[in-house]
Amino acid sequence: MSSWDEAVFADENSAEFLAECDELDGADLVRALEDACTVALNHAEPGDADHMTGLCAATVASIWCGAPFTAAEVADDHPLVRSWIGECPDELREVALQLLDRHLETLGDGAPDGLETSVEALG
Repeated sequence: MSSWDEAVFADENSAEFLAECDELDGADLVRALEDACTVALNHAEPGDADHMTGLCAATVASIWCGAPFTAAEVADDHPLVRSWIGECPDELREVALQLLDRHLETLGDGAPDGLETSVEALG
């Protein structure tokens, strides 16, 4: 079984989102991640492209908060995955926590390895 970050980053919607975010810096990058989490939390259903994009953004935030990750190739291809480790803004952390926590509750015992660790890193 693959870990949480590998599963999320392997999704086509996530790959497109990360490629778009590669073009952003600083506040624009943080805003894009926050917006993706907010849309997923408030307006998307599990399985929707927007929901997966939000999960991707929340996973990046969890890595910035210290969650371990195994998708080294994705991190190499998209430096933003590592660029803010230890510096996740509070607003992003809070909305990412809400989204991943809700997803963990929804999946229950069927949650992929690493999802709970990502939630804990944001908490």
